[in-house]
Amino acid sequence: MKTASHPAIEPAGAETTPRTPLVQDVYQRLKEEIFEFRMPAGHRYAEQTLANALGVSRTPLRLALHMLAREGYLNRLEGHSSWQVKPLDLEYYDELYDFRTDIEALAIRRLCEKPDLSRLADLSGYWHMKASMYPADFRDVAAKDETFHRSIVSLAGNREMLRAYNDLAEHIRVIRRLDFINPSRIAATFEEHGKILDALLARQADKAELLVRAHIGTSRAEIKHITLHRLSLAASRLAG
Repeated sequence: MKTASHPAIEPAGAETTPRTPLVQDVYQRLKEEIFEFRMPAGHRYAEQTLANALGVSRTPLRLALHMLAREGYLNRLEGHSSWQVKPLDLEYYDELYDFRTDIEALAIRRLCEKPDLSRLADLSGYWHMKASMYPADFRDVAAKDETFHRSIVSLAGNREMLRAYNDLAEHIRVIRRLDFINPSRIAATFEEHGKILDALLARQADKAELLVRAHIGTSRAEIKHITLHRLSLAASRLAG
């Protein structure tokens, strides 16, 4: 599952491919197929086969494929007419999660030094909702979870830290949202986020940092377990 190398994490806006509505639509559809493991890691696809499946010409398809390759999801193969979904390198994702954890820990300490924490109120209201109101759609929870963690980094007030975090979040999204497939993890996320917010609002930096490190660590272990399981299922489907 390990690749030989990885593209550098690029700043947002580094791409040059024109995102017309059709190209953007093809890009999003392909990305969803990769994220849902319906295009399994390591599998090869001819451009014409993909164009036929999506009902588009090869021009917008090729632009979308190049966008995904630049983001690190695809490899272009020799012959220029076929592509491979990049094999997942779990060691690489471990490194990204180490980086993510350290950024969020530093952001928490900077945030606790801020004179005004009123902007945490909206986050607190959402993550303290009653259990009976928890959303059932794991995609919605995954998006809200990403917003929660990005908000903490954003409110810390360091633009370069936020830029690096945004690029990192884009790279781990393919596996990150797997954490919310199990309803028990949705409930745990609400509880853990609530405790982190309570510690932040009380300016308990040490406690908030310990909580966020434990929260990310638990999520990381769950994601790795589910990723390995899904890769195994995808391989079985292809073999069958």
